[in-house]
Amino acid sequence: MIVDIKNPETGEVYSEDINLDTMSKEYTTEAKVRRYIEELDVSADIKVILFKLSKFSITVGKTALKIGKKILEIAIMLMSKFKIATFGLIVGALLTLFIASIPIIGPHLAAFSTPFLLASGLGLGLLEDLKLTSPDLSSSIINAVEIFAPLKKSAMAT
Repeated sequence: MIVDIKNPETGEVYSEDINLDTMSKEYTTEAKVRRYIEELDVSADIKVILFKLSKFSITVGKTALKIGKKILEIAIMLMSKFKIATFGLIVGALLTLFIASIPIIGPHLAAFSTPFLLASGLGLGLLEDLKLTSPDLSSSIINAVEIFAPLKKSAMAT
């Protein structure tokens, strides 16, 4: 499908032939995504946000792309494959929140420590996941985001 992409800064229009088959293919049902969200141990407000995200879609030509559902599919897959890494990322986020709550200097410290804490939590968690299960991490992530490959070619043109 030929898609016209307009650069918002320059107004220049690019035309790309994009294959949307991989992006429009569904890997799980909406009922399974809904059930997963319902089973999460989070507040009702977060669940509402996730439900709204799962319904977010865009239309390219005559093809409807369920972008929100794709994002949640990838998140669910990565969380189920790399449980310790997900836990490490959450611990890093909680430490950031704790640092930010320190009066006067907390917000400033949090601004500098957030990337380090999140990367450390994720990195240490991934290391433990690899030790336990030895998955081929790079191929798992590449396969997970492969559905967005048609957009990569057009992004490079801008």
